[in-house]
Amino acid sequence: MNITDKSALRECTSCQLCAAVCPKGAISIALNDDGFYRPIVDNDICIDCNICTKVCYKFDSNIKMSSSEDLEHEPLFSAWSKDDELVRSTTSGGIGDLLARQLIEEGYKVVGVCYNDDKTRAEHAIATNINETLPFRGSKYIQSYTLDAMKTVVKQCRGEKYAVFGTPCQIYALSKLAEMRKVRGNFFFVDLYCHGCPSLHVWTKYQNYIKKKLDITHFDRVDFRSKVRGWGGFYVVVVVDEKPVFTSSPKEDGFYELFFSDQVLNDGCHDCKLRGTLEYTDIRLGDFWGKKYLSNHRGVSAVSVVTEKAADLFDKIRPNIECNRCDYSEFLPYQSWGKEYAPKVPMRMAVLDSLKDESQDIGDAISAFRRHQNFKGKLKRCVKGCLYYFPLSVTMFLKRFL
Repeated sequence: MNITDKSALRECTSCQLCAAVCPKGAISIALNDDGFYRPIVDNDICIDCNICTKVCYKFDSNIKMSSSEDLEHEPLFSAWSKDDELVRSTTSGGIGDLLARQLIEEGYKVVGVCYNDDKTRAEHAIATNINETLPFRGSKYIQSYTLDAMKTVVKQCRGEKYAVFGTPCQIYALSKLAEMRKVRGNFFFVDLYCHGCPSLHVWTKYQNYIKKKLDITHFDRVDFRSKVRGWGGFYVVVVVDEKPVFTSSPKEDGFYELFFSDQVLNDGCHDCKLRGTLEYTDIRLGDFWGKKYLSNHRGVSAVSVVTEKAADLFDKIRPNIECNRCDYSEFLPYQSWGKEYAPKVPMRMAVLDSLKDESQDIGDAISAFRRHQNFKGKLKRCVKGCLYYFPLSVTMFLKRFL
């Protein structure tokens, strides 16, 4: 069986583990024209061993789905750190940071996502001490480049312990690798309640706009979802020399307008079954959206504790957190759990064409998107724009009905 004949390779979410596990180095990773990482197979090197297909969920017709009965045995908690500074500096309740610290103390190397401004991308990196986990704080709402880190994990996973934070597709691939190599005990997996990943061109165009506007060439740090107006808002903040130099506003939120349109997500994200299952992870983290914490502006994490190993780890960080056992009915309706996206083809193509055109900027891509919106979409956008001028408590309440 020749893997280059498989259309699934072109439709994957590109966790990039296929390239990391290839024994002949026949697979490379590159951005395609639409701004998504894709595997490229060298037919002259490929030996059709199919190891890559065994770690790719697109080739798995028997993905295990989580039933309502399963969820009864995989408790959900709302949780946040008792350390106010930690909560302020993270996207939700700071639980990911506490887990990473505890895992370091238990001898794991922690694999998380940082932002590399020199390469204008998010990328997985390996931390061996607590200080090296600090760049992992905060969500990065773009597809990460994982290949370099994953090659190291693949090479060393028989002799080292790795705790990996990633999207469900990334964790699925690693769980399959661990299963094949019979080293599941060497891994701890933390995945995310995932919405999907947009074209990297969206972020590239957006950060180019910011740099041009401010006449700067480098970001020291990017908070992809700052709490500048409290938890629940979506504001990009750029920091240079320890000072915020840019904060997005209703007129400058082009990144999130395109991201939440669901028109420029990775093809593999459209019908990803892994969003709706907890079968391949130890813990899944997310923001605890929903009516339960509408009045909370600090940040609350959702924590699904799936395995016994996860329960033991969660117990170890409990002295440092506040937490409550919750019902999934209070949480899952506000997530992308089990959701399938059906982008409008003309709209999607128009926006992607604008994004890959080097002569056009993020404003042109937004204009292309808005031209294809129907009346309902335009009205909804106008209402949401107005909400940003209200206090956050009012905004959070009204947005639940939009």
